[in-house]
Amino acid sequence: MLDLQMHSSDSDGTWPWDKILNRCLEMGLTAFSITDHDTIARRKDILEWAKVHKAMAIPGVELSTVESEESVHLLGYFLEGPLKNLEKMLSGAVEARNDRNKKILKKLQAMGYQVSFEDLASGAACEPVGRPHIARLLMEKGYVKTIREAFHRFLSRKGSAYYPKDDIRLEDAITLLHEAGAVSVVAHPGLLQRSPHDLEQSIRTWADWGLDGIEVYYPSHTSQQLGFLMRLTDKFGLVRTGGSDFHGDNKPHIQIGIGSGDFKVPDELLAPLLKKRDLLV
Repeated sequence: MLDLQMHSSDSDGTWPWDKILNRCLEMGLTAFSITDHDTIARRKDILEWAKVHKAMAIPGVELSTVESEESVHLLGYFLEGPLKNLEKMLSGAVEARNDRNKKILKKLQAMGYQVSFEDLASGAACEPVGRPHIARLLMEKGYVKTIREAFHRFLSRKGSAYYPKDDIRLEDAITLLHEAGAVSVVAHPGLLQRSPHDLEQSIRTWADWGLDGIEVYYPSHTSQQLGFLMRLTDKFGLVRTGGSDFHGDNKPHIQIGIGSGDFKVPDELLAPLLKKRDLLV
């Protein structure tokens, strides 16, 4: 069993990176990857942990990109090439997030909520700090009862405190990951607001741009979506991946490896992913 999308307290999860890896080891997962948002700060730590524990812990990242005016998340696996350009982009992304956070907080303050940037910074373990941290701050101050409520009322695209941010173009992000020796995979495509026809055309275009794979297995993907995405990977020569999208207490209904309980990413996906990696280096 695999889990190729998890998030630690280095981005918008609540568990430390090593606690996540140790749990994966305890569960007997064949391979696993922490894909924190817009940061690869733990890459060396994860490689060292994998060496010590003789486990396949794959360094990863999740990039926020834009394509056709819609946010598309892009996963990158292995990161075995030169990282300078990727790290430069990620540094800019952190600055952009901080600027966006301040604008969201100003909107909340204008509505009468007592939340400050200092409150946000003190409550976050490290950068990058983003909307999930603002949601937790609102919950801790008693303005909402759950993270989900915070997003629904304030932080989602239709929320009253939402503020957009500029993201790298998907095509450019694919190229950037390849330069960094990373396999590029579009995350949870079933969540995109596109019809099956439009999604198929999008994936055709992304494959032409050099995309390596799509995240077929995802807890909220229906059986119909699963079958549809599997057909598209065959049609366009893409690898399949899957992950729980574990975030610790920020998504308490999602657990490592099993999602909400009946989720499973099969081991057979690993060999094609490794083959794709070998073609990059």
